[in-house]
Amino acid sequence: MYEIIKRNKFLIGAKMKINVSEEESKAILGTLGAYKKFIEILLDMLGNVNARERHKNINIFTTNYDLFIEKAVDDIYESGSTAPFIFNDGARGYFNRLLDNSNFDTTTAYKGRFDNYINELPSINLAKIHGSVNWKKQSEDMIRVCNYVVRDKPEKRETVKPDGNEPKATTLKKHYYEMLRFFEYEMSESAENIGNGSLLIVHGFSFGDKHIVHALKRALENRELLVIIVAYTDNDVEVIKRNLKDLAERKNLRFLCPKDFSFHGEEFSRLDLNNFNKIIAGKLKCA
Repeated sequence: MYEIIKRNKFLIGAKMKINVSEEESKAILGTLGAYKKFIEILLDMLGNVNARERHKNINIFTTNYDLFIEKAVDDIYESGSTAPFIFNDGARGYFNRLLDNSNFDTTTAYKGRFDNYINELPSINLAKIHGSVNWKKQSEDMIRVCNYVVRDKPEKRETVKPDGNEPKATTLKKHYYEMLRFFEYEMSESAENIGNGSLLIVHGFSFGDKHIVHALKRALENRELLVIIVAYTDNDVEVIKRNLKDLAERKNLRFLCPKDFSFHGEEFSRLDLNNFNKIIAGKLKCA
């Protein structure tokens, strides 16, 4: 298994290097397993949605560049362990897959062989707000999604560098700007349109990016939106509140941190992805 991960480091890892240690390989496998569990939990949720009341889709917005989610979805597809579902990364095409944000507005249905019924398939939309290690700039307005990490010419890799200029980099480029607009639109949905208000659960993000804080500020104007921020450690709550400033006092914004939970009497000092999975699966209850 170590050799498999070593050869495929660029498919699932965030570090841009070929040679990895056995310890790193084990860590990668553990992280990949947590992502697979995360996707499976989301699919279980979607399986309980009544398509006559609301669409059977969940949106994942991430600032991560890595391909853990994509690899997790691929493994789930290959295993055949779940009911059919659609994974939508916003790309269209076959050999040359190009990003088009309008693809996030589509739904897919399974039609009975004799046209006697139509069932909407569960779908997961993945919007990568800061780009991806497998995105390649094709032209000023076109981004290609490759099945490999773009490393031959790093300047061609389409990612937003964490250099403090993220707001400018995202608002001046068409695709990133449209993804932020997609985020704001999804958060502005009202109960009248979707059967109940919108829910945004945040994990692994400290809101250090001003453009995303600005987008959240506009989204929080929707009183039917509930935002739950899951902090990695207890101390992270204060860091996030400082970054959010006055937004932290909004009534439709809540915080959860390790001290709020206990599981079989054991206190958790970190709400990592494994513990986050337990929260959304209902296996980790508030103390």
